[in-house]
Amino acid sequence: MTTKEHLEGQWREWRYAHVATMFRPYGWTALVAQYWLEEDDRDVAFEMLPGRWSVEGGRVMFTPPASGPTLSVNGVYPEGPVEIIPGRNQTYGHGDSLPVYFGVCEVETIVRTKDDGARLYGVRVRDPRVASNLEEAGVTAFDYDPAWRLPGVFTPTGRVEHEAETVEAGVRESTPRMGTFSFTYGGKTYDLVVIGKDTATGVQPVAHVRDRTSGPITYGAGRVIELQFADEATQRIDWIDFNYAVALPCAFTNFVTCPLVPPENQLDFEVLAGEKRPARTVARTMTYKAAE
Repeated sequence: MTTKEHLEGQWREWRYAHVATMFRPYGWTALVAQYWLEEDDRDVAFEMLPGRWSVEGGRVMFTPPASGPTLSVNGVYPEGPVEIIPGRNQTYGHGDSLPVYFGVCEVETIVRTKDDGARLYGVRVRDPRVASNLEEAGVTAFDYDPAWRLPGVFTPTGRVEHEAETVEAGVRESTPRMGTFSFTYGGKTYDLVVIGKDTATGVQPVAHVRDRTSGPITYGAGRVIELQFADEATQRIDWIDFNYAVALPCAFTNFVTCPLVPPENQLDFEVLAGEKRPARTVARTMTYKAAE
């Protein structure tokens, strides 16, 4: 049996790293804009960005202005149209994306889908001058409690693509499912859908849950818990530790597309562990408007 001191110490180090990542200069709280492009959009102008933006063959293309301020793409000012590759600065960032800046702001692109399955492309702007810090956001957590580290069994299913509805109406986000994690609490068995997030170092299993604290005590749209493989073959997960539950980025900004909690992951008990609801609330407004 692992000691409480060890578990709490490991959690404390992880908690420090998580908070530092969330509130870094180009973190989630630095987002100030989220624009949308659809297939075959051409020469679209965005209020906070220079040049023109297009989608060509599934690629987001930036055409610099004839004069004046422009984007810096991987350390150079482009002289002609250039692709802005998706993936930069996401929680589980990976792929071939490159650093893109406009002045002090960072610019990134993302790929999503509409309700009808057609692709949708987002362009986001992050401004480090407006990024919140921990105190401003009012983020706190319960003290570590080993009673919320619950044993269970992971049943892998292989990767199953799933386009989940998100907090951004009309926009869906790929949340690849990779199996279920079963655990028992209060004499009842629960089977959580486990999502597999691609990272630079492999797949990170994640459970996105809501419980009876969601809203009054913790973030209303639910929280996510990173699970840990217990073997190199990535076939075993032995524990879910609710002390690691954290609010989604949509708790801090409008300019995101956080997936909604799977119906299977709605828990009928209070999870008095993990991150609490931020003191600062975000009034939800939509950035995407479907064409009529």
